[in-house]
Amino acid sequence: MRTIRRDGWTAADYDSEQILHQLGHRDAAARVTRARHARPLRRAWRTLRARLHRPAPAETPAPSIDWAAARAAADAVNRGDTATADRIVQATADPRGTAFAAFRFIGVK
Repeated sequence: MRTIRRDGWTAADYDSEQILHQLGHRDAAARVTRARHARPLRRAWRTLRARLHRPAPAETPAPSIDWAAARAAADAVNRGDTATADRIVQATADPRGTAFAAFRFIGVK
């Protein structure tokens, strides 16, 4: 029978050893001791990851939708003039948002 050093073991380590014994592991103390060994590569990786982490840039508020332009673009679409509607939408600060907002007014009289 081998003697396993149990220096610095915590109550959780002793509990783990008992559970492993109950599960039928022959070398439970060695498994617990192996699990307690320092892992320098893991520590180095965590340090490197923490140093390389850059916080995400602060979100800039989305440009507000130009509702007047959205209504004008929808009116142009209702008339069948899609080129004018596209020109109106593209002239705004948020063309995509304005185009989606224009859908609310398409087909509305």
